[in-house]
Amino acid sequence: MNRIAQLTFIVALSFSQFILAASVSDIEQKISSKQSEYDNYNSNLDAEIGVAGSLERELAELRQNVTLAEADRQSALIEMNIQYEKVIDNPDLDITPVRATYAKAVRTHKAIKDAITSKYNEWQTKLQDIEQMQVSKHSLLNTIEGLKEQLHGARIDRLYQEFNRNEAVVVSHKIACDKDETLSKCTERGKSLAKQKASKRFLDSVYDSLSEAEQAKKRRQTTDASVQVLRSEVADSNFSGQGNYNVKMNLQLQGNLKRSEGCELLGLDKRYCANVKRSKNVKISAAPPILVTDESVMYELTVRSNVFDDEVFINGVSYGSTKLQIMLPTGEHEVEVVKRGYEPSRQQITLNESKTLRVELDRAQYRFSKGERIQDILAGDIPGPNLVVVPAGNFRMGDITGLGLANERPVQTKNLTQSFGISETEVSVKEFEIFVNATSYVTDAEKDKGCASYQEGKAVWEDNRNWRSPGFMQNETSPVVCVSLKDAQAYVDWISKASSHAYKLPTEVRWEYAARAGKETDYWWGVGVDTDNANCGWCGSQWSNVSTAPVGSFERNDFGLFDTVGNVWEWTVSDKNASRAVVRGGAWNFAPRLARASTRMELDGSFRSNYIGFRVVREQ
Repeated sequence: MNRIAQLTFIVALSFSQFILAASVSDIEQKISSKQSEYDNYNSNLDAEIGVAGSLERELAELRQNVTLAEADRQSALIEMNIQYEKVIDNPDLDITPVRATYAKAVRTHKAIKDAITSKYNEWQTKLQDIEQMQVSKHSLLNTIEGLKEQLHGARIDRLYQEFNRNEAVVVSHKIACDKDETLSKCTERGKSLAKQKASKRFLDSVYDSLSEAEQAKKRRQTTDASVQVLRSEVADSNFSGQGNYNVKMNLQLQGNLKRSEGCELLGLDKRYCANVKRSKNVKISAAPPILVTDESVMYELTVRSNVFDDEVFINGVSYGSTKLQIMLPTGEHEVEVVKRGYEPSRQQITLNESKTLRVELDRAQYRFSKGERIQDILAGDIPGPNLVVVPAGNFRMGDITGLGLANERPVQTKNLTQSFGISETEVSVKEFEIFVNATSYVTDAEKDKGCASYQEGKAVWEDNRNWRSPGFMQNETSPVVCVSLKDAQAYVDWISKASSHAYKLPTEVRWEYAARAGKETDYWWGVGVDTDNANCGWCGSQWSNVSTAPVGSFERNDFGLFDTVGNVWEWTVSDKNASRAVVRGGAWNFAPRLARASTRMELDGSFRSNYIGFRVVREQ
């Protein structure tokens, strides 16, 4: 490559890095701006809640005063009546003072009652303002989390572009030839060592030049990122009189970073790398493998899987757990990876070169033992919701991992002394329709104002939206949405009567206990949200940021519940404040961080939206 070509390449590379860096920088600035807005909003909300509290106390004081004023009025009335009776016997008696006292008592009583009416209206208006601010606060928080999702994607794009660069390198190397080594072998060894030297220097320079070099270097040893030698030629070589071989080589080198390794280098969930496409200038064509049939030739097989504590069988012989590296003869081999609770993976491989086998084990379908599943038959031979029995036990509730919000703290140990049944899915459109048909119930959304949806960072109300028409395509197996806490409670009351069993909405403690299913990670399956494990915003499912998914579209947790992560927020009864309702679990259009097991969103019970539904609990 001549100097002009090298200069052109360097300028082009620098420009592309600038574009990507600007993209990351722009998103970071938006996050900073929205975070400041959120913090201010939080402060204002706290102040408004404080004002509402003051108004409530002032209202209570006025109500006490009106009681005293009423007593004064009654006393003045009695005294005035007594004086009127005396006038009968003594017409000259002056009762003007007592009449004035009574009139003043009446005016005082009326003034306090008017003040109560005014103060009550002011208090209610403030509560409505607070309700709207709380909805806006959570919408703003979701906007921030959405920007963070975009930021991580932009970071991967930038890393991928920076790492997989193509560069011309010149290297010189000197070796001492061994006494028993032919000149030809010494020459080949010298060229090989020169390539290794150039590759090592190039890889070091790639890491040093990364925008997030410090992060990437911490995890460098855990990835398979490498250097590809695209072209090499000897520019100059000679032997010295002391048996030394000197070689100067021109090489064309390129960084080779795979998508999943990019996420590993930055410590990000692998879902951010799922849809990254290689640009044309980093596509590498591999040479076809050389077929070897001599069984005396050994190759290295590396076996990796997505789980821990598995067991690898090769040709029926156990070789322990992954990560496994073993030398095997060329030819056909049967590889099986097993783990309890997962479907086994069996593959027949042809080993004609060293290779890495990556195995993805899928969770085995949850099977209930006898007595763990309940379904009540309702009046009219209508089947009730499928329930899962959750055993008694204790757990730590709240922000265990330290990645949560302030209202998830402190972490507390909770003890549930009784087992209970809980619906394995969110209540579906079909199940809610059966209730409506049986009772002629009309939801709050159908009565007034409609239902809210999340648009451009805020809750937008539309009169024509309700549980039948939430603003996206749904079917009878979709979770019912656009229902208020009152609507959910009405369903619970109906099913309790129709089944002759005590149904309730779950408390926060019961909901989180059932959702965690014995785990202390943010998601029941592990630390990160990963891809296509749930229907939440930016979670990689076909419904993410589009609509709800049919209930039960993803794996059950270890207690047998579907959709405790994402799909729709679920109404619960607050354990901290009985007058407040809390939704749990995240939703199809909310960021993964807001779908963690401990995430809480406090709302007024009259709120309804196309991302809130519910599930039910049945007492034993």
